Amino acid sequence: MATVLVVDDDSGVRSALRKILERGGMTVLDADSAQAAFTVVERGDPIDAVVCDVLMPEMSGLALYDELLRRAPGLKGRVVFLTGAADDPKVHRPIEQRGVPLISKLYDLMLVLDAVRLALLKKN
Repeated sequence: MATVLVVDDDSGVRSALRKILERGGMTVLDADSAQAAFTVVERGDPIDAVVCDVLMPEMSGLALYDELLRRAPGLKGRVVFLTGAADDPKVHRPIEQRGVPLISKLYDLMLVLDAVRLALLKKN
């Protein structure tokens, strides 16, 4: 069973994603901030994929992504970004430059499950 780390400052979004991913057969760990996400990573819990909000206080999802890959390079290719501002070029261009999938929170969150499944295919 794959373990997914969900990082989002919105508890409602984390809860919705937990339900979707668990129904999809995945184990879910969650964090409400970048710092909390780093704590989970450093705890040594096995993490197979990450779903990360882009716009968060204190540290953006992009900064989290860059630091996450420094700390856990095995997660490269297994991160999915989620944001309500996906149509904003200032948001989506840097994500596209990193080659990371971006899903809008304004659409069906079930798309996250499909994106995570695709990311998990890159595991090996």
